[in-house]
Amino acid sequence: MILAILDRWQRFKLRLRAIRANFLSTNSRAYRRRASEELEHYAECHASSDDGRYMEAAPPVWEELQHRVGGLIHAATGHDLAGYITGRLRARPGARMLSLGSGPGGVEFVIARETPEASIRCLDLNPEVLAVGRNGAAAENLRVEFAEADLNLVELPEHEFDIVLCHASLHHILELEHLADQIRRTLRPGGELVVTDIITRNGYRMWPETRRWVDRIWKTLPEAYRVNHTSYPDRRVDHRIWERDTRSAGMECLRSQDILKVLRDRFDTVHYVPHFALCRRFFDTMYGPNYDLGRPLDRAIVDWIWELDRHAIQSGILRPETFFGVFR
Repeated sequence: MILAILDRWQRFKLRLRAIRANFLSTNSRAYRRRASEELEHYAECHASSDDGRYMEAAPPVWEELQHRVGGLIHAATGHDLAGYITGRLRARPGARMLSLGSGPGGVEFVIARETPEASIRCLDLNPEVLAVGRNGAAAENLRVEFAEADLNLVELPEHEFDIVLCHASLHHILELEHLADQIRRTLRPGGELVVTDIITRNGYRMWPETRRWVDRIWKTLPEAYRVNHTSYPDRRVDHRIWERDTRSAGMECLRSQDILKVLRDRFDTVHYVPHFALCRRFFDTMYGPNYDLGRPLDRAIVDWIWELDRHAIQSGILRPETFFGVFR
């Protein structure tokens, strides 16, 4: 009984912090605290770049799904994400690209290796992560430079860049309107904004109809697929799929549900590829380690949820939680 009361009290406190997140401002103490939490978290995530990828670790099932998403992007544009950008940069002599919220530059290095004639500038809030990127660029002699900036406050130069890339960064932004206006300002005529990001409900919450579908699927899964690898000090089996309002700490998904509206209000859409209404909930770092694609049952479950996901999005039954987009 006491443990149940304490658990309810903890959940109440987290909910209260999430409500307060709606009133954040960039000059508040709460904002500075959350920014500090972000810095600490991502410095830890990128403390080691020994794999040479400069990206956060992900389970193999998530890598497989990203490969499938690459196929969707290719079907829409003729290229994967990096290929689309490199094609645009090659078409413009002396092209310049700006990456906002780049982290240590994993995606940017892929692009730089294919377009050595282009200049790439990366902005991020985290000095430790930027240092990792600088070392990597220097080791490969890539034309990628890194600079520290708070994207909620940044002032960008006018007509400076041919491509602006926001790779999984906008869902960390509080001042979306300000940043979108700055991107409009800094794009050269004919330039493009390329985005891939999370568009869940604010706080990384599911839309109600998605929650209903997820709960039904969850009940069909054997216990081995319901082990939570990230939310507790030790691995535990979740009787209901984990959903925490991430607005209670850090900057994760503070305004994720507003991203598309802000972009569409300020840009013309060239390409829009929605995906992951369901897959993100079952196969990311939380539950993804439960799946071994070498086992027939595991692969069958992944294939089933992937196909169900595609059908639900294409038919308009469920809203996507992730998208790739190109805007002018």
